[in-house]
Amino acid sequence: MKYPKIISGLAHPMLMPSYALYLIFHSNTLLDFTPFPLAKAIYMIVFITTVLLPLSCLPLLKSYSLITNYSLTERKDRMIPLILAILSYSLGFYLLMELPGSNIFARLQLAGMISLTLLLIISYWWKISLHMAGIGGLCALIFAFSIRFSTSLRSLFMMAILAAGLLAFSRLKLELHKPSQIYAGFLLGFIVVCGTFLFK
Repeated sequence: MKYPKIISGLAHPMLMPSYALYLIFHSNTLLDFTPFPLAKAIYMIVFITTVLLPLSCLPLLKSYSLITNYSLTERKDRMIPLILAILSYSLGFYLLMELPGSNIFARLQLAGMISLTLLLIISYWWKISLHMAGIGGLCALIFAFSIRFSTSLRSLFMMAILAAGLLAFSRLKLELHKPSQIYAGFLLGFIVVCGTFLFK
C-alpha cells in the first residue's frame, strides 16, 4: 500500500493548481515570458488560496470534531472543507482579477471554483473522486492550451494521462473509490477546465 499512498499524496487535489500554474509558465507560449515579479505574485496568490488557507482550516475542524480525519475519506467529512475551499478560491479569483495581466490565471482559479462547487453538490449524495477531478482538470488544461495557443504539448499531455492512470489505479488499490467514482471525477474536472479555457 506504500506506493499508492505516495502517488495519492503527490497528486493531491490541493496541489493541482500549483502544478497547473507551473505548466502554464512553461507551455511554449508567450506566457513563458511573464515578468518575474508578476509570476511571483501569481504563484503566491494561487498557492496561498488553494493550499495554505484550505490546509490551515483542517486542524480547527478536527479539534471541533467537524471532520474525523485529515484525509477526508468519509463523504460527510468533505462538506465543510469544500465550502471553505470554495471561499478561499473565490478570494484568489478576486485578487487575480485585480492583478493586471493575469486574466488567464484568474480563469484557472474560476475553473477550480466551479469544479469545487459541483463536487460539493455531488458529494452530498455520492463519493465522487476529488483526486481524479483534480488531475482531470490538469489534463484538460494541457489539452486546452495546445488548442488555444496552437502549441504542441502532445508529450506533456500523454504524460498527464499516464499520471491520471496511475492515480486512478492507486485510488482503487487503496479501496477509496469505485470505478464509476473515478471516471466521474476525471470527466468533471476535464469538462469544467476545457469549458473555462476554450469558451470566452
